[in-house]
Amino acid sequence: MLEATLTASRERPTVAVVLPGGGARGAYEVGALSELLPVLEARGERVSVWCGTSVGAINAAAFAARAHLGAAEQTEAARSLWLAMRKRDVIAPIVGTGGLRTVARLIGHITGAPGGAGPASLLDPSPLAASLDRWIDWDGLEANVQSRLVKTCVIATSISSGEPVAFVAAADGPPRLYDDDVRYVGTRLSGEHVRASAAIPVLFPAIEVTTPRRSVGYYADGGTRLNSPIKPALNLGADRVIVIGLEPFRPAGARPASPRGPSLADVAANVLDGMLVDQVAHDVRRLALINSFFVEDATTGTHRSSLSYRVSRGHQPYRPISYALVSPRRHGEIGRIAQQVFQRRYGGLASLRDLDYTLISRVLGSSSQARGELLSFLLFDQEFTAELIELGRRDALAWLRRHPRFWCRDAGHDLHVGAVDRVALSEAATLEEFRDRRR
Repeated sequence: MLEATLTASRERPTVAVVLPGGGARGAYEVGALSELLPVLEARGERVSVWCGTSVGAINAAAFAARAHLGAAEQTEAARSLWLAMRKRDVIAPIVGTGGLRTVARLIGHITGAPGGAGPASLLDPSPLAASLDRWIDWDGLEANVQSRLVKTCVIATSISSGEPVAFVAAADGPPRLYDDDVRYVGTRLSGEHVRASAAIPVLFPAIEVTTPRRSVGYYADGGTRLNSPIKPALNLGADRVIVIGLEPFRPAGARPASPRGPSLADVAANVLDGMLVDQVAHDVRRLALINSFFVEDATTGTHRSSLSYRVSRGHQPYRPISYALVSPRRHGEIGRIAQQVFQRRYGGLASLRDLDYTLISRVLGSSSQARGELLSFLLFDQEFTAELIELGRRDALAWLRRHPRFWCRDAGHDLHVGAVDRVALSEAATLEEFRDRRR
């Protein structure tokens, strides 16, 4: 369950931003934040906790490195970064010698031949290391951490244990609490931690993390275990969280059955949806339900039954958390945009513009929604980026129109959670408290 340490009273609440993974979809996060952060600043609040997974880790680190700047400067720098980003900044060419090296490496892994040296993957993200050093001022990030302006964490998955690991940069160190779901490691963040968080299995190789010494090992994309790091944000002291989703937070419903057999794109899209998209909606709804069912409100605090239950098991009590949620309004909207941009930019004779994208589209199959979903993870194209930034802006403005006070705590307002029966809940709380006392 989501939990957090109780925090001492303070003049202003601690605000966190939680950013999930999604490859090139990360431009949407920047678009949403370009509208939210200036409004937050005008309210006298600022973000002091940044948590991200995969591309969300890249955005979180980039914003944390500029935490000393005003909201307008932060968002303009992030927007400029994304508009200038190209595929060559993230992955090496597929068509040509790069592709031959990848094939040789994969064959080597299968046969045990010397050509299999190095981690196996379908794509080569080696350009990302140098790109991250251009995009993110690591010394600036550490200075902001040590001056207590910001705490930052990025989530990766340990290959050896399979557990999610939160690499935390915080002046007072990582959370010191019992937690059987996430391992917290205090460190000075660097490119290797962010690249580990973004190492999508199969597509990208696992990354060896060398610092700190006690956590040396190989890591893969944090989205395989924890794509929406809400829990680490709360454990780092957040009272309010901004969560950016790349699909709507409400359930998608069943897709219509297809008369044909599933293509590679259909299968891969379902896997990525389950790994990187569905988790976000689940975690946000769980946060909202905890607000509704386990805590009363800001004046009455935690239900006595849930308080005694949590304490008896060595956990901190639940706290009501206010949130702001931004996501596309329609399921598959980003995938549809990717498909449309791809057709305009790389369809027909325009396919000669980038042979890598042409090859990827051929492998994925015919023009379909599933192909668009997968392309949206790898389409580092200026037109696609610009459209996603604009989409994120529009959806953030929609949230602000719906929530003029910025924050929400009512699960039934945005997440279609039914009204709470307070009488029944009070009776259940009394019974649970009685049982706890008898134990």
